[in-house]
Amino acid sequence: MLLRPVDATGDILPVRSSSDLLSGPEAVARLAAYKLSLLKGDWWEYPEDGFFVLEFMREERFSEANAGMFASRVTEFIRGVEGVFEVDDVKFETDGRVFRYSCQLPTEEGPVALEYAFD
Repeated sequence: MLLRPVDATGDILPVRSSSDLLSGPEAVARLAAYKLSLLKGDWWEYPEDGFFVLEFMREERFSEANAGMFASRVTEFIRGVEGVFEVDDVKFETDGRVFRYSCQLPTEEGPVALEYAFD
């Protein structure tokens, strides 16, 4: 898998050669983060694709009481990402209106850490 690199704001960076592309475990982690960022209906071509965070927040807010349930749903979503074999060492916390999620993703080419914040 090859993905284009992005800067800190999410803008795609120019690529001069294939060596500039993300590959291996880093590409898998980046793809998982992209898919978590894509909301249902954002992509006009496939409106059913995307993560359900807005639907969740319409029903509930992030709290200690529902953090485990939300983390389980995030984990199941990530398991469906191309290149992810399993999701290990899941950690999560709520900090006010922010939900932080982290895990290890074993991939074909080795493990990679994924950290993502829903805010």
